[in-house]
Parts: sequence; structure tokens; C-alpha cells
Amino acid sequence: MRSRNPIRRVCQLSLDGDTNRIYILFVVSFTAQTMAFQRALESARPTESRLFTDPLATRFLSPPLRALAGMARIPVAGSLVARLYDLAFPGPRPSAVARTRLIDDTIVELVAGGVRDIVVLGAGFDSRPWRLPELRGARIVEVDRAGTQAVKAAAVRAAGVDTGRVGFLPVDFETDDLATALRAGGVGERRTLFVWEGVTNYLTAAAVDRTLAVLRRVGGPDGMLVFTYVHAGVIDGTATFPEAERWLRGVARVGEPWTFGLDPDRLGAFLAARGYELIWEQSTAAAGDRYFRPRGRADRASELYRVALARIACPA
Repeated sequence: MRSRNPIRRVCQLSLDGDTNRIYILFVVSFTAQTMAFQRALESARPTESRLFTDPLATRFLSPPLRALAGMARIPVAGSLVARLYDLAFPGPRPSAVARTRLIDDTIVELVAGGVRDIVVLGAGFDSRPWRLPELRGARIVEVDRAGTQAVKAAAVRAAGVDTGRVGFLPVDFETDDLATALRAGGVGERRTLFVWEGVTNYLTAAAVDRTLAVLRRVGGPDGMLVFTYVHAGVIDGTATFPEAERWLRGVARVGEPWTFGLDPDRLGAFLAARGYELIWEQSTAAAGDRYFRPRGRADRASELYRVALARIACPA
């Protein structure tokens, strides 16, 4: 589910607040830290202009990133931190927060429409189970490596938040059988939504196909899948986006290069050939127009990073 050869960084995670500061040394991917940092920056914005609030995001950050996130809460410094980040890494932050809000709204809408189980594949430091009150009636299963889950659960508990309503399903995506693990965890017994966010662009085409086949077998009729992907033209060089070169260079530099993309114009046919029906797809730029503009924000998300919702049309 994640990069085959991701860079791993040893970071320190603060597990409590005041006098007895406990630190756990652990190994995380750069992208997991980056996403938590971007959510922390968004949460530091004034209430009226932010897309969401993630009170747990800073709990997952290394000390340097936590310090930067703290600076972002200072009115003048906050806008400066975001601008400097965007200058260094054009595109990712607005796209990340726009996609987060779009997927938030999609999950909430589907739960209201009858989805009862939410399965987050490669959950990393996702915090939706605790920050979206609309999910309280749903069963949430997070699938990831046992080590990542242990660190995450400890950090959440240290924040005084109960982890009991979330099922942590440990899976080594390189060695374990995903279908067996999902079924053992009771996945597929009720109407299920799979959330596959920030993952496909780090996989091979074969790995994407295998995962789609597993979800089709396990998810059953009317199972749903919301996922992110990058424009295939960025991978093969057939499409040009202003921010693409620096973005690609940045992820390659930290050892997590993009390896897979899809053509938005052919996405429906791609999914249909694998037993899925495309419901909608859109770029994070379109999501940004939907969420940033009404709040008077000039943030520009990217056309190359995209989100799609599909239904399992032909269960295996």
C-alpha cells in the first residue's frame, strides 16, 4: 500500500503534555509526517477560514515540525509559515487540505446514506474517527502496519482520546494476504466504504490491480471506494502542469517517488474493466474552488492531484 522503498526517518513523538514528557522513537514515512503537518497548518488558521480542525495533528509530528506548527498559530507568523512552505513545495499543501475536506464530506454523506463500515487502507496518521462527529455511529477499521498503529494509538490516548471505537487491523502489505486479513476483521458483513487516500501514486500498476480485486471480493454489492490518484501524464511526461516538476523532484528527493497514475478521461473505463462504476472524479483544484473561494482564500490546489468515488458494481 505504501512505497516499496520509502525513506524512513526516526522521529520523536511527544506522548504527554506537561511535566512527564515521554518520547517514543519510531520510524515513519516522510509523507505521513507531511500530511499531519499540513493538517496542523490548516487547523492553525482562523476558524472562519479553515476547512477543518484536526486537534490531534500536532501529536504525530517530530519536534521540529511541531515547533513550526506552533508558530503557525501566531497570526502574522502563521501566514508566513504557509507561504514559505508553498514556495518550497508548490502544490502539495492546498491540494492536501482540499482533498481532505472533500473526502471528509464524502464519508459523512455516505454514512448518512447507509454505509456502516469504514475501512481506511494505509491509515497512517489519519484522524477522522475522532474529529468527525458524524462517524460515531459507524464502525471504523484502520489497516496499517502494527508498529505504526501502536505509535498512533499511544499518541491518541495520550491526548485523552478513547481509541476503543476504532478497530486497528495490523497488516504488512508486502507479506500478508489483505483479503484474509479484512475478512478476519469482519469487513464486508455490512455496507462498506473503503478509503484509499494518498497511496496509489506510490504503487505499481500490478499492486493497484491486486488491491482493487481484493476490495471487490471483500466489499460486496454496493460497497464504495473513495481514492486519490495523480494524473498519468505526470508520470509518463505526456501532460504538463506548472508545479509538476518541483513536486516530482521533491518526492523523489525524500525517497518516495510517484510510480503510478491514471488518465482522468479513461478512469471510468479503467474502473469498469475491474468491476467498479465511477460515480464522480475531480481534481483538487476543483475542490479548492469549492472550498477556498467562499472563504476568501487565494490558495491554488493542483489539477494533477485528483479524487474519485466508485461503487463495486460486479462483486467477485
